[in-house]
Amino acid sequence: MNKNNTNQLAFMDRIKETTSILPSKDVIKFIKVLGEAYTENQITERELAKIQAQREVLLTEIRRKYDLYEKVFEQIFSERKMAIHKSFEVIDMGLETNNRELIVSGLQNLSKVVSSSPFTDLQKLSNALESNNVIEI
Repeated sequence: MNKNNTNQLAFMDRIKETTSILPSKDVIKFIKVLGEAYTENQITERELAKIQAQREVLLTEIRRKYDLYEKVFEQIFSERKMAIHKSFEVIDMGLETNNRELIVSGLQNLSKVVSSSPFTDLQKLSNALESNNVIEI
């Protein structure tokens, strides 16, 4: 007897055992319910896998956006830092040489930098960052 026939006989023996406890009509109903539960479990597992994959895609997108925003803001504030530093260099030079024009020029530039907000065009910046266009930083 081959292995497949042996398995079938073992399965039939188990059904006969079960029928001694439950009527055969209930055994068939039980097997049907068990099969439906298995099928539903398989569907649920596929849906969970799909949700997990979508979650990973979204997390990757969020991480990439975070990295992009971080680089953009680092660049914006780095430029402001350099402009402020340059303004103080001009003011210092004016003080060292007693040159009022340099001092005034440095103070005016400093005033422009600190009074302007990098967020004035926030909507424009946000639209640029959210677009799929390549942004050079």
